[in-house]
Amino acid sequence: MPPNKKKLGTFSGVFTPTALTILGVILYLRLGWVVGNAGIGGAILIIILAKLVTITTGLSITSIVTNERIGSGGSYAIISKSLGLELGGAIGLPLYLSQALGGALYITGFTEAWLSIFPDHNAKLVASLVLLFVFVSSFISVKFVTKIYYIVMTVIVLSLISFFAGKGQPGNATIWGSFEKAPFWKVFAIFFPAVTGIEAGAAMSGDVKDPKKNLPIGILSAIFLTMGIYIAAAFWLGTNAPQEKLLSKYTIMLDIARWKEFVLAGIFGATLSSALGSIVGAPRTLMTLGRDKIIPFPRFFSKKAAGGEPRNALIFTVLLIEACLLLWDLNTIAPLLTMFFLITYGTINMAVTIEKLVKAPSFRPKFDVPLIFPVVGSVWSIVVMFLINPLFAGVAFALIIIFYIIQVRRGLVTPWGDVRVSMFNAIAEWAAKTAAKMPQHAKSWKPNLMIPVEDPANWRGIIEFVRDIIFPSGTLRVFSINVIEKGAENRARELLSHFVKKEKIEIPEKEIQETEQLKSDMTRLIDPLKKEGIFTSYAVIESRHFLEGFSIITRTLKSMFFPPNTVFMTMSSDRSKDERLKQMLAIAKRERLGICVLWLHPKLFFGEKKLINVWMRTKSPNKNLSLLVAIQLQRNWEGQIRIISVVQNDEEKLLTEKVFSKLMDYARMPANTKLIFFRGEFKKALTEIKEGDINIFGMPEKIDCNFMHLVTEKVDASCLFVMDSGQESVLV
Repeated sequence: MPPNKKKLGTFSGVFTPTALTILGVILYLRLGWVVGNAGIGGAILIIILAKLVTITTGLSITSIVTNERIGSGGSYAIISKSLGLELGGAIGLPLYLSQALGGALYITGFTEAWLSIFPDHNAKLVASLVLLFVFVSSFISVKFVTKIYYIVMTVIVLSLISFFAGKGQPGNATIWGSFEKAPFWKVFAIFFPAVTGIEAGAAMSGDVKDPKKNLPIGILSAIFLTMGIYIAAAFWLGTNAPQEKLLSKYTIMLDIARWKEFVLAGIFGATLSSALGSIVGAPRTLMTLGRDKIIPFPRFFSKKAAGGEPRNALIFTVLLIEACLLLWDLNTIAPLLTMFFLITYGTINMAVTIEKLVKAPSFRPKFDVPLIFPVVGSVWSIVVMFLINPLFAGVAFALIIIFYIIQVRRGLVTPWGDVRVSMFNAIAEWAAKTAAKMPQHAKSWKPNLMIPVEDPANWRGIIEFVRDIIFPSGTLRVFSINVIEKGAENRARELLSHFVKKEKIEIPEKEIQETEQLKSDMTRLIDPLKKEGIFTSYAVIESRHFLEGFSIITRTLKSMFFPPNTVFMTMSSDRSKDERLKQMLAIAKRERLGICVLWLHPKLFFGEKKLINVWMRTKSPNKNLSLLVAIQLQRNWEGQIRIISVVQNDEEKLLTEKVFSKLMDYARMPANTKLIFFRGEFKKALTEIKEGDINIFGMPEKIDCNFMHLVTEKVDASCLFVMDSGQESVLV
C-alpha cells in the first residue's frame, strides 16, 4: 500500500483543524464585548492587527515548506530545520506545553459554557468527561477525529447562518469606541488567542499527503476565510445590538440569532473542536521532540502505533491535561502560553528573513514571499508580546534562553543542514568587506598566527605555548607541506591529460597515505585549542619543495579575509638547518609578517610559566611585538614581565630607565612589571641573569642565525626571537 494512501488531504488535514481552532470561544463569547469597547472600526482594526501575525507566519510557513521536506513536528520541525536543533528544541518544548495546556483551556471554556446551562453539574467531572471523549477520539485515529471535525464544521456553519440571518435590536456602536471597560491593547490581548489556531494545522505536517501543497493552501485559506468571518461578525454585532448589551452580555450572539439552538451548539462545537485540535497536535510535537532526543525518555515518546499514531505521547499529554484541570488555575498561566505561541511565530518569520538575507542557493521555495512579510512578522510578534503582557513576555524569553543553553551544552548532532552556517558566513563576509574598506591601524592588532608544521608529533608541548600567546581572541592557522616525489610540472601534465585525453591520474599510494596521516595528526594537534573556542584551522598541501610550499601558502593566507599577521616557527640547534630557516624568514619579511622563532630548551621547556624576560634596547625596532607577546603570556600565565637592558655606565642607565619608565606607562604594562639593568657586556649578561621561564629577544634587521645560536648556547632557558612587521604598536 502506498505510504500516502492513509494520509490526509488539505481540507481534512490542515484547513479544518486550523479553521475550527480559530473559530472558537472568542468568536462566540468575547467578540461582542470587543465591539462594545472598541467600536466597529476599532474591533476590525484589532482583528487585522492580530491577523497580521498569522498572515505573515502563514506566508513564511508556505515559503519554508515549499523549499524542503518538513515531515512531522509542525512548527518545531520548521524551526529546527531552518535555525538548528538547539533553537528548535528550546522552542519546541514550550510550544508543546502551550499546545497541551491550550487544550486544557479549551476544555475549561467548554465546561463554563456547559455550566451556564446546567449550573448544578460538577465542573471537574464535566471537564474530565470531555477530556475522556477527546482522548478516546484521538486514540482511535486522526481519521476518526476528522470525522468529528466534519460534524463540528457543519454545526458551526449552521450557527453562523443562524447568527447572520437573525436580527436583534438596532445597534448604536460607533466606528471608534470609548474603551469603557478596557484600553485598546487590553482589548487586543483578550482577542488575540482567537488567531493562534494555525498551530493546529501546522502540527499535522507529518499526517498529510503532501506538506508542500497541503500546509500552504490549508493554513492560508483558513486564515483569510476566518478573518472575513470575524470582520463580518464584528460589523453585524455592532449594528444589531446596543452597546450596553455588548459590554454586559457575553452570549449576545444568542439574542441576535434566528435559531438560538444552532448558536448554542456552535459554542459547544467550537470549544470541543479547539480542544481536539490541540490534543491531536500536541502529541505529534512531543513525538518529534522524542525522535530528535530533545526530551528525556526519547524512545518512549517517539514510539508510534501500527497506524502511525503517537499513542505514548497522546497518553502522556492527556494525563498532563487532566492534572492541570484538577490542580491548577489555568487563567493565571494563559498569557504565558500565548507568549510561547508568539515566540514560535516570530522565530518562523525570522528563519525566512535570514534565509532571504543570506541568499543561499539552497533556498529556492516554490512560493517565494517578499522580504517585507517575514520582517514585519518577526518584529510584530515581539511587539505584540510586550503589548499583551511585558512581564510574561520577559519570562517567556528567559525560559527560551535557558532551554537553548541546555540544548547547546548537550551537544546535539543535527542530522540535517540549517541556515546558521550561511547566516554567519554572510555576517563574516559583510564584516570582512567592511573592515577591508577601513584604514588599518595598530589598535585593531591581535595575535593572528600562522605556523608551518613539519612533524605534528614534535609540536605537542609547543602548541600549548602558542595557545598562551593567542588566547582568548587571537587566531591560528596551522599548515603542513607534504613534499611529493614528482615535480609540479609532471603533476600538471597528468592533470591536463586527465581532462583532455581522459587518461587516469596515477598518484602513488605512499603520497596518499602520507597526506591523510598528516591531516589526522594536524586534527589531533589543534583540537584542544578548538575546544577552548580559539579560531583555528589547518591545511595540508603538496609541493615539490618545502620552501616552495611555504611561499605559496603564505601568499595565499595573506590574500584571504582575516589574514595572519605573524608567522611562528621553531629553530633547531642543528646549524645545517639554518639556511632553510633564513629563507623562510626572508619570505615572511617579504610578506610583511611579524616573526616569532622559538628555541625550546630540551630539558626545562617553559619552566614554571611565571617569569617572562624581555631583553630590549631603548631604540629596539622590535619592542612592539616583543612587549605585545610578553603581555599575552603574562595574562595567560598570570606571571611577571621583566624588561632587561644592558647598559655601560650610570649615565646610560638613568637615560634608559627614563625611556623605559615612560614606555611602561604609555604601554599600560602590568603593575608588577620590573626593570632590570645589567652593567657590562651583552654576552656576559646572558650567562649571569639566570631566572626566567622564557626569554624574548629582538632579531637583527639583517637575519642572522649565528646571533640566535649564540644566545641559545648561553641562556639556560627557552628563547623566543621576534621581529616587528611594522603593523604593531604597544602604545595604542
